Amino acid sequence: MKSLNSIYLALFMLITTVGYAQLPELQFYRENGKVGLNQFETSKENTVEFDGVKVRVGGDFAIQMQGLSQSNDLVGDTLVELSSNFNLPAANLNLDVQFADGVRMHLRTYLSSRHHEEAWVKGGHLQLDNLDFINEGFLAGVMEIVTLRFGMDQINYGDAHFRRSDNAAAIYNPFVGNYIMDAFTTEPFGEITVQKNGLIGVVGFSNGRLNQSPEPGDDGLVSYGKLGFDKQMNDDLRFRITGSWYMSSDSGTRDYLYAGDRAGARYYRVMNAFNDMRVADFEPRFNPRFDYRT
Repeated sequence: MKSLNSIYLALFMLITTVGYAQLPELQFYRENGKVGLNQFETSKENTVEFDGVKVRVGGDFAIQMQGLSQSNDLVGDTLVELSSNFNLPAANLNLDVQFADGVRMHLRTYLSSRHHEEAWVKGGHLQLDNLDFINEGFLAGVMEIVTLRFGMDQINYGDAHFRRSDNAAAIYNPFVGNYIMDAFTTEPFGEITVQKNGLIGVVGFSNGRLNQSPEPGDDGLVSYGKLGFDKQMNDDLRFRITGSWYMSSDSGTRDYLYAGDRAGARYYRVMNAFNDMRVADFEPRFNPRFDYRT
């Protein structure tokens, strides 16, 4: 029996090693693991040669031990008592496909989340760093500094979304939970990013809607962008500064910039009142509910 267990263990290690060795490398790609820490926009320096269509299937899993306490001295406004225990786990399914040289697709599905019991697609996008699929050398000089992104996914507003927890994908976030004002939303968008000598420029457009509908009533247009500088000065110093804007038209009824996360907050039952029986999946976040007038 002991020798049989040893054989099973050896086979498992062999399969795991072979599977890891065959993990395809993708162009202009931010790694999902710790290699992707402290990365922002994908670099225009391509170190991966295209040799055919590649498909990478991956996932994220997160279960956290929460040890928080809370109190409120206001009479009649008692917060629920918390104890140290595990929260419900969350999981993501990630699909990344290299279709052609400089053409990559990303799709993420939330398999389980605090806010949804069922699996559902968070979003996806197509990223173009090369236009050789149209004609070899087409706009080659322009595409040396330009990246195009299209899809229904998170927009490149600000820098916080590069290090936030995205449901089960929490390895980029040292605090597990996201900011109280979480600048994150998933919308249909088209985006142009320019990077040269450390300078960064982003311009994008969206309809400003989280949930899509063909019915009239919300025909808004959102423009957003970013300007910044990002450079590794030496082995010990990296300097990055950016500023972003988000502008909506008067035809929109609501902006989701601080209400776009549908996975739920990572701190459970925090800021819930003792007599409040509803499950507030997004507490303790604050949504300023910006719209055209504000």
